[in-house]
Amino acid sequence: MKFHILGSDYLGNMIAHYLQKYNHQVTLLFRTPVALTNFENRKRKITLMRDNENDIEQSYNYDIEILRGYNKNELFNQYKIYSSKLPPIQRLIVTTKAHEISNSFQKIFYRLSPTSTVIIISRSMGIYEELMEKFFSNNEYLRPNILLGSSTHLCYGMKNVNSPFDIFHSGVGGIDIGVIPRRVENIENVESVESVESVENKENIKNLRISTFSISTEHELSTSILEKETNRREGSSLGATIKALTQIKELQIRCINVLSLQNRLLENLVINSCINPLTTIFNMRNRGLLFNPGADRVLQALCNESAKVMREHRKYLGMRPSNRFGPGRLVDAIQQICQETSSRKSDMLKDAKRRYITEIDYLNGYLVKLGKIYDIPTPLHQLVVDMVYLKHRLLSGPRNNLKERYLQDKFD
Repeated sequence: MKFHILGSDYLGNMIAHYLQKYNHQVTLLFRTPVALTNFENRKRKITLMRDNENDIEQSYNYDIEILRGYNKNELFNQYKIYSSKLPPIQRLIVTTKAHEISNSFQKIFYRLSPTSTVIIISRSMGIYEELMEKFFSNNEYLRPNILLGSSTHLCYGMKNVNSPFDIFHSGVGGIDIGVIPRRVENIENVESVESVESVENKENIKNLRISTFSISTEHELSTSILEKETNRREGSSLGATIKALTQIKELQIRCINVLSLQNRLLENLVINSCINPLTTIFNMRNRGLLFNPGADRVLQALCNESAKVMREHRKYLGMRPSNRFGPGRLVDAIQQICQETSSRKSDMLKDAKRRYITEIDYLNGYLVKLGKIYDIPTPLHQLVVDMVYLKHRLLSGPRNNLKERYLQDKFD
């Protein structure tokens, strides 16, 4: 089975390795020629080490592509030229950072069809809505099959090796995926699911396209439901893709109800929107948020705002009220995560130190966006967004940006 992987990070390369191990054909999509050349220089090899340092696996013979950019006005003509050279993408797994997905997607979306399957594995939110708006005109007929995913795998670089293709896979993790139903399909074909009326009186509510389905009990999607969902479109790759992925025991992939998965993603959103930006702003490891009265008050205030937003958003999605999103419960979850990862640096802090763009717009920025939609003030989350942008500019330096240099010279 043929898979394309968009995301040359540890998670994406780990998934590629196991797909190759199970005799699937894998194409890695690179955003830059430098990244592609680096992979070529190592003879297209991925090395993976498990908890036992003697347990080392290697995989070779990956297909590779460099993403090509196109002018939107010339896209139709470019499609005619390149469609015969670049094959369609039937199965795409996306693990790249949220702020990079849209630009990368622009270079490949014309190779997708409504029978293609796209799996987006991310800790951020708002990606699906952005892709639907930018590339599929919010048209459910045009988009491919799309699944959201959440990973608990611990995979990072080997000691003293700075390469995303040398991976240490630690512990036992898993990946849960959920199929986003198409709004145009007959809701009666899915058991335990009923439609929820869209909110028509708010201008921005139309961008909330994650789901308009509610579920009476958030149980795992049964095989019979999955078959009904995946067989509606003749020639769809969805069912075959899910079956192939769930057979890879090292990845521990489960297909569950999308609302059950989304509950987890929303909880992770709130947790990450506290840990990531605060550790970035104050340049500290996760343990810096523990046993700190000042941090406790900030976390409580942020979770108070988040809880109000989550209550309205979950109501719109047709979910039942849950103590899981109460402010106190959220603070406890954040502190538990900080204890378990006390010595680690957040991904946002790592990105900021490397002067990379962060995912703040898809964490706190997404909560601010939801707050505006539901008319809920989120001044603290907006402040956090602004402070992360300020931190990024201070670390990057205005001389690294010609526009910023011009503005600085103009107003100094």
